[in-house]
Amino acid sequence: MKENKLENLIWIIFAIIGVVFVIIGFVVFETSFNYENKVETIGTITEISSYRKTNHDRTYEVYVSYTVEGKKYESKLNSYSSSFYEGKKIDIYYDKDNPNKIGVKSLDLLFLIFPGIGLIFLIIGGTGILVKVKKRKLEKSLKENGELIYANYVETVLNTSYRVNGKHPYNVICEWNNPLDNKKYMFKSKNIWVNPKNIIEERNIKQFPIYIDRNNKEKYVIDVDVLTENIVDLR
Repeated sequence: MKENKLENLIWIIFAIIGVVFVIIGFVVFETSFNYENKVETIGTITEISSYRKTNHDRTYEVYVSYTVEGKKYESKLNSYSSSFYEGKKIDIYYDKDNPNKIGVKSLDLLFLIFPGIGLIFLIIGGTGILVKVKKRKLEKSLKENGELIYANYVETVLNTSYRVNGKHPYNVICEWNNPLDNKKYMFKSKNIWVNPKNIIEERNIKQFPIYIDRNNKEKYVIDVDVLTENIVDLR
């Protein structure tokens, strides 16, 4: 159904954003902060100025004076910290090939937040995709090799613990009395993005086929394809 496709698309988008953020973050960090060509020294903050951008965010400019081979320089720092104040001495580095280019290693590490956020997106999206793939493989395997049983339909419930695009899916609940151990087993279907209750009543569906692992009854799949096979979702 449409929401199911949207659900898959969301996981894919999360994963793509994550990969892009991670790659860009590390490439920028590697190219901009190559410390092999940097020399550490002590600098003094000479001026801190600030202004607001068009989006009303405040931006700070920090100027630092330092000495390189007897020559005094004053350059703008590429970062800012709330602990800065005019006259404060700070550990900085400068580029051997371009002494006007300076930075602070401890603040450079903040740029790793970018690939860090990307990694979070990648984990979320990748996990969602892997879970989907794993469920599909399990469903396929159970339908090919599992034991087929028929369970009585109990009710349709709204899965309020899960939501995509502002909508909750539905689950079909079934029960089965196992004649081998005289125990009652309850089963819940996968998420269904169209309310199946009316369809079940119209077609007078009393039972659903369930494919179950003979050795592990916690692995099962309720075959609910009959509920959506003739529905074309054009929303």
